[in-house]
Amino acid sequence: MTKFLKLFLASLLIVAGMFTINSCKKNFDNPPSYIDPNMVANTTIKSLKALHTVGGFEGINTNVIISGTVVADDKSGNFYKELYIQDETGAISLKLDASSLYTQYPVGRKVFIKCNGLYLSDYAGMIQLGVMDRSIPNNPALAGIPSSLFDTYVVKGSLNNPVVARSISQSQLTTNMQDTLLGTLVKLSGYEFSSGDTSRTYADTSAAKNSINLTVKDCSNNSIIVRSSGYANFAGLKPIRGNGSITAIYTKFNTTPQLIIRDTTDVKFNGERCSIFEEDFSTVTTNNAVLNSSINWYNIGEVGSVKYQNALFGSVKCAKISAFATGVSNVTSWLISPAIPIPTTGSPKLSFTTAGGFNVGVTDFRVFVSTNYNGGASPSTATWVQLPATMATAPASGFGAFVPSGNLSLSAYAGQSVYIGFRYDGGDPAKTTTFEIDDVKILKQ
Repeated sequence: MTKFLKLFLASLLIVAGMFTINSCKKNFDNPPSYIDPNMVANTTIKSLKALHTVGGFEGINTNVIISGTVVADDKSGNFYKELYIQDETGAISLKLDASSLYTQYPVGRKVFIKCNGLYLSDYAGMIQLGVMDRSIPNNPALAGIPSSLFDTYVVKGSLNNPVVARSISQSQLTTNMQDTLLGTLVKLSGYEFSSGDTSRTYADTSAAKNSINLTVKDCSNNSIIVRSSGYANFAGLKPIRGNGSITAIYTKFNTTPQLIIRDTTDVKFNGERCSIFEEDFSTVTTNNAVLNSSINWYNIGEVGSVKYQNALFGSVKCAKISAFATGVSNVTSWLISPAIPIPTTGSPKLSFTTAGGFNVGVTDFRVFVSTNYNGGASPSTATWVQLPATMATAPASGFGAFVPSGNLSLSAYAGQSVYIGFRYDGGDPAKTTTFEIDDVKILKQ
């Protein structure tokens, strides 16, 4: 064979090899395509969950197959070692002992679950599907399916199936374990985070990484918890301040309804909030200290120099006033809002809550509105109109519950700026009843 022929054949082999390598690489880079397997569900998620009784462990020993679409995965970290799958009858939590489940079972993937050998149980009132853990004698527990058995029990189906949240009203949500909405993807409209929660983060970003409950509510003051994990990739973000729709998995913790978002794109609060003005005193700190300067109110001891104080009782944060132990026999104290513009449209209404404690003597506590207060230290020189609010009646000892004021119309002040003033008149030791104020708001309505 001539030298030229050898070189020619070698070149052909190199070209052929390169073609083969490139062809293999091209096929390797193509993601595997899935179609629904040749499998049919023979029961529904609702029927499967109906087999469970509270606190029990029901082993499935027949050829039961359910199918559904993944509606929540662990991509953001807000769900851990579980998926929520949903069919037309309901949804269930599937426990899987692995992380990064979204790489195999992303939202929108259809899956078939071969239930023979799996168990049903519940945690805090939520029904779950997994395997039995008998590692602690006399204390069985439901555990996640080991990753080595994923393909035994979970059959992958097609990707990118539509996932549409069911639009509901909060009144439809119950904490009945068999409620068909539990575990499903739902959508509530006309909601917003409570004013104080907009200054917090979704969850704890410290080393403890605790989960945190925030509150969303509608303009009628219906509220529900939004619970987020400290391991979520959005834990350190502050909730958006606005009003709109929230999409989430509806869950419960014992008797407490709660929403779990998949990530912050589920929160579309881009509209105007319900309230023209809000103050829930959530930023108060040291109990019994003079009301925080961070509260943008006028705190004036007009007679006797007694000012409103911070009040912290467990999770309750509010403002309080009392003449007790002040040594001042004649006390007039004001807590006055900043100027609040009242719109020319709608029927704006003021509301708040009050509580009273340790009733001593005839101590006056009233609420007023003014349009000509000048911010000075002598509020009584302004013109104040008393509002017909329901105020708390204090018990002789201890504190009573917070009492709603009722909705107080401010329509007469349309187009003007108003000041809301809470006036306390008392004295030590004859008139020392304590009063607390919380959740002051003016709704558009």
